[in-house]
Amino acid sequence: MVCQHRFMTTGAGAVDSVCRAVPDVAARVGGAAELGDELSRQVGRVVPHDGYLLTGFDPVTGARCFLSCANSYDSGARRRMDSEDALGRTRSPVAELVDGAFPVVVLGAGAWDERPETRRLHRLMAADSYGSEMCVALVHRGIARGALVLLRERGSRPFSPAEATRAADLAEPLARAVQVFMTARPLRPRHFRFPPVVVVIDADDRITGMTSTGADPLTRLLPGVYPTRRGRPADPAERFAFLWHLAYTARRTAAPALTRAPTSHGWFSLRAQPLTGGTAGAVVVTLQPAPAADLLPALALWYGISAREQTVVEQAMRGEAVKQIARRLHLSPHTVNDHLKAIYRKTGVASREELIACLSY
Repeated sequence: MVCQHRFMTTGAGAVDSVCRAVPDVAARVGGAAELGDELSRQVGRVVPHDGYLLTGFDPVTGARCFLSCANSYDSGARRRMDSEDALGRTRSPVAELVDGAFPVVVLGAGAWDERPETRRLHRLMAADSYGSEMCVALVHRGIARGALVLLRERGSRPFSPAEATRAADLAEPLARAVQVFMTARPLRPRHFRFPPVVVVIDADDRITGMTSTGADPLTRLLPGVYPTRRGRPADPAERFAFLWHLAYTARRTAAPALTRAPTSHGWFSLRAQPLTGGTAGAVVVTLQPAPAADLLPALALWYGISAREQTVVEQAMRGEAVKQIARRLHLSPHTVNDHLKAIYRKTGVASREELIACLSY
């Protein structure tokens, strides 16, 4: 099993070693599944665990943009937790961990920070053979980049305060690792194009309708953000978990939910909206190659593109020449060119034409 990390090295030196290692590891991995496994292996050097879930967050909306997991809750348990909002009511939301003084919370029977309201979550955990869970908020430069959940099987000792402190020391380096993973490869044009796919999910989580072009994009793209490891048969529940998770988010907030997700085929967006009028609980999810208006704000936060640089890109996307952009933004042409060069360097593209191709669909 991937995550049975029972050998532990303690002390500040070991934690520092992991802190230095994880960004380099993230730059070398080939996908979300490999990223999760490698980060789990590194963290296991100082915080042993049996399973993990690594979630990446859309930096603008906070919605899930990828998930890697191993030896963790099965798809049914994760859907029960999402649909019943078990985690939102019984575990400090990641947003609270982000804003708080300590980015880690531990739950489970016998946990040192036990709270009465966590008993319901304990039953869901125990039903899936887990007894202790540690959630680490991954924050870099004030933005939540994701969350790492470590799991111990039922009957194992709970995570200790000392282990929580070690995990807290790792939180920012792990967030940087997620950032590196998202930006280590140059931005490239999307080579898989398709019309928007619309999926209707009813209140009982059944897919009751889908546009005729939907099957191929869903099959090709969703495993990229919710990968299945080699040797495991494709599970429809796993494949469509992203749709359900976003649907639960839209239901919970009674508002549209949006995420921009990276795949080997390029970036695409998922938007969920509650249906109104006689269809309580039903949600429409739209999947499409992310339009520039959707994609650019997220890329700006991932790649460190400044607000002024983002404005220059928006003008370039409209076909404006450098002199026109300069007049419109009250800048010199030299400054506009400097902004464009900085954008090329950050995103790894070679030219304005390539940048526009990466953002167009």
